[in-house]
Amino acid sequence: MISDGWKEAERIYKDSLRTKPEADDGDEDEAALPGLSKGRTFDSVKAIVKEGTTTPPKRYTEDTLLSGMETAGAEDAPDDVERKGLGTPATRAAIIEKIIKAGFVERQKKNLIPTDKGRNLIAVLPDVLISPKLTAEWEHKLKQVERGELSGEAFMEGIAEFTRTVIKENNAPKPEFAGLFNENKPVSEPLGVCPRCGAPVREGAKGFFCDSRSCGFKMWKESRFWTAKKKPLTADIAAALLKDGYVALQGLYSDKTGKQYDAIVHLDDSGDGFVNYKLAFKKR
Repeated sequence: MISDGWKEAERIYKDSLRTKPEADDGDEDEAALPGLSKGRTFDSVKAIVKEGTTTPPKRYTEDTLLSGMETAGAEDAPDDVERKGLGTPATRAAIIEKIIKAGFVERQKKNLIPTDKGRNLIAVLPDVLISPKLTAEWEHKLKQVERGELSGEAFMEGIAEFTRTVIKENNAPKPEFAGLFNENKPVSEPLGVCPRCGAPVREGAKGFFCDSRSCGFKMWKESRFWTAKKKPLTADIAAALLKDGYVALQGLYSDKTGKQYDAIVHLDDSGDGFVNYKLAFKKR
């Protein structure tokens, strides 16, 4: 408390009541400010206008975030729980690296800055999933399992039921978050048809995917086949593979010789699992 403000005026008023015998009825502590009326004036009142700006909280660094993870939710955890906070000393640094790699946070010098993707995730997640109280609750139940007060099967069934409930209650985006999803974002034009089910195949950030979720056909841009040959899987290449089943390419890299070569890449899809490719060479 830097300045009492109106609380100081209230204190003076209460003190004035205590000096009057008729106010000695035991209710002086509950007295409020006197009633105010329009046009009333007060003497000897000093007021100033001070302009300033607030300072935002300091950004997390890896050190301060590790410290915060260690104590997060500790006040909600029972005293007999051995492990408190988020993660363990052996896993907390890996958790931070994982959220950075997933694009939720980025490093700017020593600071960790949340990305739009990270802020949107926190905005749409149910409160129960972003609260450290959930970890404290599960740690408490694990302690009960250790003492024989709760069976392991009951603990796992509780987590399964919790998962079902969360999914059931949050199976559609809330109206205020509709803009974070891609309903209004233009869908890319189909590059071809899926060789497995005939549905359209479209380009995504990391590859080319069949529209049918039950199908599972996908061609990853960063698959080992393409990265080893130092040849990016472009939309034109993907379209040719979908249309003809093969594409002639130049400048493929060989790990064995360190040189480049030309070849025909065939789409080799077994119908399930991962998509494979085969090489063929033109006769001289």
